[in-house]
Amino acid sequence: MSAAPQPTDLAPPAEIGSLPLNQVPVAYLDFETTGLYAASGDRVCEVAVLRVEPGRKQPRSLSQLIDPGMAMPALAQSIHHISDDMLEGQPDFAAVLPRIAALLDGAVVVAHNAPFDIGFLHNECHRAGLAVPAHGPVICTLDLSRHVFGLNKCSLAALARRFDIPQDNAHRALDDCRTTRRIFEVFFQSLGGPPLPSAQALLAKVAALRKGGAQRKAIDLRLARAARTGETLDVDYTARNGTGPLVNRRRITVRELRAPYVDALCHLRGDERVFHTRRIVDIIEDSAT
Repeated sequence: MSAAPQPTDLAPPAEIGSLPLNQVPVAYLDFETTGLYAASGDRVCEVAVLRVEPGRKQPRSLSQLIDPGMAMPALAQSIHHISDDMLEGQPDFAAVLPRIAALLDGAVVVAHNAPFDIGFLHNECHRAGLAVPAHGPVICTLDLSRHVFGLNKCSLAALARRFDIPQDNAHRALDDCRTTRRIFEVFFQSLGGPPLPSAQALLAKVAALRKGGAQRKAIDLRLARAARTGETLDVDYTARNGTGPLVNRRRITVRELRAPYVDALCHLRGDERVFHTRRIVDIIEDSAT
């Protein structure tokens, strides 16, 4: 692992969340574990952190097997293929924590199903009697895929297939970090720029577009109004499949709202189509006709 960045490399902590994501360090985090539930005694058996920094061509990285202090359950081993023999002689979590902390310091943290990874981080630190490493805002790519883009299949493997990202060693921590990085770059580039959105903006977007969120409610109300009048709208819509852009602008003339579906004339193809309201990212009022 490369030496930890010096303080001069980092944006002030207060600015980490508000700056465009291409202007701050981003640390991709993944744990492999003995099971799914830290609160029930499951432990970390592998950690990876991939830290990408502006102005540096190569990311800093950590990939380390960790002695979990327990035998590896067969179910967990069948998923990540980490065996007891592989873990023999490996350091415990406390010994690896300083290296983890150096890569998370001053960075926006990105993980797929972030509550899982952050939960294990906190649990392992608590077990060791050590402080949780300081870091910037945490972004969950599972939340982005589900709530912002309305994708139906949101596992890391499903998203990798959706974006044609090869997974040579899935369910190993460093490979999953690399996959998460590529998926995240697709996501935030689909939401704006230049400049690219900040961590705070992405977190606000997730909150606004999740079920019951302010923007999701506004979209649903606007579609209902358009359905009553047969109005034409321009919408930003997530493509479920294909190799083109994730989000496309579509002009639709709304026929009927049958939540969670909208029957509409799609002007792009000139045919009647059914759109899923969850995959409508935004309605562009300025260009509506």
